[in-house]
Amino acid sequence: MRIISFVSVLVCAIALATPQVSSASSVIRSGETVSITDDQTIEADFYSAASKIHISGEIGEDLVATGGQVTINGSVAEDAFLIAGRVDIHGTIGDDLRIVAGEVTIAGPVMGDVLVIGGSVHILSTASISGDLILYGGDVVIDGSVGGDVLGSVGSLRIDSAVAGTVDITVGQFVLGDRASVSGDVRYISNELIVQAPGAVVSGTLLRNDPIIPAMDSNIHLTLIPILILLFSVLVWHLISRHTLRPIVSKTLTKSFKPLAYGLLTLVFMPFVIVILFASMLGTLLSGVFLFGYMLLVLLSIIALPAVLGQLLSLAFGQSTPHPTLLTIIVGVTGVALLLLLPIVGPAVLFGLMVIIIGAMVDIILHPKRDTVKS
Repeated sequence: MRIISFVSVLVCAIALATPQVSSASSVIRSGETVSITDDQTIEADFYSAASKIHISGEIGEDLVATGGQVTINGSVAEDAFLIAGRVDIHGTIGDDLRIVAGEVTIAGPVMGDVLVIGGSVHILSTASISGDLILYGGDVVIDGSVGGDVLGSVGSLRIDSAVAGTVDITVGQFVLGDRASVSGDVRYISNELIVQAPGAVVSGTLLRNDPIIPAMDSNIHLTLIPILILLFSVLVWHLISRHTLRPIVSKTLTKSFKPLAYGLLTLVFMPFVIVILFASMLGTLLSGVFLFGYMLLVLLSIIALPAVLGQLLSLAFGQSTPHPTLLTIIVGVTGVALLLLLPIVGPAVLFGLMVIIIGAMVDIILHPKRDTVKS
């Protein structure tokens, strides 16, 4: 409940900071569910943060939205920038479309370029993209037409429509269906050969390249330098200001959901706040302050990783110490190095710890007196 209140305060602060953006003021809405019905029109920019966002009316300028699910059945006259767990586009986007989401469905026309970073992406046959389609994700299916190039890096890609430009992609599995028609070249980097249906047409050159496998000594060299920098940074923090490092480690390892919740909220919501403030004349300076604070939290969470991980490992092996020591920090740095060598799982564990550390720092900032007493 306190987290929801914290979000509400931030949204209200943004609204108060941007009352004179233009003659047609930008509209900001937040809550559990935000809806723009088909008989509603917003003439200016629209910003929204909610669990569910439904746009059935018209947005006269840009749309910036973040939430669990974003559905657009209406129209956006200019750009749309969406961050959500699931995004469904059934309406019209008048210019560029930018999406970061776990699951993406595009079923309507987009008049500009499309950038999608997502787990699964489906461009339906009813969709049309006038510009380039840039993809970074897992499974991608393109059944709608693309007026420009198809670019990016994906796990699997199936094209079953017309592409006016070229296809230049790094991909695991690549399929050109019977309705695929590529006017330009098809260049792809993959371990597997393309699967091309008899009806698929490629007017240009079809070229495949093998992935470049970096040398092992190069990998070790690239990993060793950041690890040494990390070790130096956390040791300097521990030796110069251990009284600020200790409460962060302690708060991170508490058996509470609060640090994780604060961390997720900060990582997801703060970029949205920065974008809104930057778009306003009155909030540009404040957006710079927020951006600096956001980057500082991320940097400090990375530096604190070895101290937290070392303390966690010492607890796991029954060698509990009340506060981080030089030994536990060195053990933590070693643990970070080993996790970085593990594909997918290792970076995921480190990222999860970073989120919790960021949340712990935010909690300490919000409740400084309480945490000072405890430490």
